[in-house]
Amino acid sequence: MSRMFSRHLRSAALVASLLTLTGCGLFNTKPNVEEPPVVIEDTEEPITIEEPAVEEPPVMACQPVVIEKEAACPAPVACPTIISGAVTKEGDIAIIGRIEYVDVMSIDMRKKARIDTGAETTSIDASNIVEFERDGRKWVQFTVTDRSSDDMSEVKAPVVRTVRIKQHGVDNVRRQVVELDLRMGTLRETVEVTLADRERFDYPILIGRNFLRGRAVVDVSQKYMTLANGMDDTSEEEVEAPQEVIEQEAPAEPAQGQ
Repeated sequence: MSRMFSRHLRSAALVASLLTLTGCGLFNTKPNVEEPPVVIEDTEEPITIEEPAVEEPPVMACQPVVIEKEAACPAPVACPTIISGAVTKEGDIAIIGRIEYVDVMSIDMRKKARIDTGAETTSIDASNIVEFERDGRKWVQFTVTDRSSDDMSEVKAPVVRTVRIKQHGVDNVRRQVVELDLRMGTLRETVEVTLADRERFDYPILIGRNFLRGRAVVDVSQKYMTLANGMDDTSEEEVEAPQEVIEQEAPAEPAQGQ
């Protein structure tokens, strides 16, 4: 009985050995297949870190040093001489008073004048103003009266331009501007003069900056400094209302001939 059992046991061991050699097992019938390794591909591109470029300082070429010479100082210009009263040399500046005598050369008439540095244009008392045409140009005829003798002189002159004057409390007025040859002491100049009604003012002529500019300075504490004897006038002065030029007009169309 024991021999028989040993024989069966040897047979079973032999079968097991054969199964082992052939890759089979008693309890595992599925072949042991080795799975291939998983390969993970790296698709990310390599990151390149660029180093900032270091700028090298430019190579400075040697430049010749240029030393500029100082410009020579211009020769000093002599300032005009300021003279009290009469001016004897061209370029000199006279000191005049707030009131002076002015000669209207075309009619040889001397008139008192108020000096007004606030007014741009000189003006004269004129009456009987009539416009007319001569040689295709606009002219004007007006009368100038000598208040001391009541003598009247008629003046005819081309119209340079016309202006409209605004006065406080008075309607705007249109005035003609002409050129007149005026003399104050030794100062003489042909300047633009506005024709105005100055009958209610003490002084028939108002001297503006267009006559004074570059020729005279005013000492408001003095009067009649351009006269040789420096005669004074104690008459009371009237203060004139300010005037404003609001529009300058070109000469209008010619008037009817006279």
